[in-house]
Amino acid sequence: MNGGVVSATDDDLSIATVYAAEDGVQELLRRGGIVDFYGTTLDLAQNRVRSFEQWQLPFMQAMIEALYQKHRAGGPVVGPVLRESKKAGHPHYRPGKHEIVLPSQAVYWTDLVLCHELAHALTPDSSGGNRAAHDLAWRRTYCALVSEVVGREASMLLQSALNL
Repeated sequence: MNGGVVSATDDDLSIATVYAAEDGVQELLRRGGIVDFYGTTLDLAQNRVRSFEQWQLPFMQAMIEALYQKHRAGGPVVGPVLRESKKAGHPHYRPGKHEIVLPSQAVYWTDLVLCHELAHALTPDSSGGNRAAHDLAWRRTYCALVSEVVGREASMLLQSALNL
């Protein structure tokens, strides 16, 4: 950083940092109970990361559409299409097709993954509509989605882990 000005490169988090934050929050939610969070007590009992099955794809699509409409500030009028892929190695948002691709493996069919990829659809890069990586706008959007879908406490833990 130069003189307190944060550039897009300085502000962007690596995918490894983001995955580590997600894994840490998911583990805390799995354990549940009471967590001491910088001197504040958080009760994680109401925060759950749901796992979905392939037959629930229409429900997941409806959830994505509702969240997209609530949080979008521009971009396409309709939310991204949610698609399963047996070939995909990892979940991702494809901006040119405006779709979220989920691999067939069950580990990727969760609320956190959907919020992560939808945050990419909601935070287009200022240089022509490409997805943002993991910059400040993406992190704020992601945490807002997690707060709404998983719970406020989960979002607070994620904000801390993502340097917000």
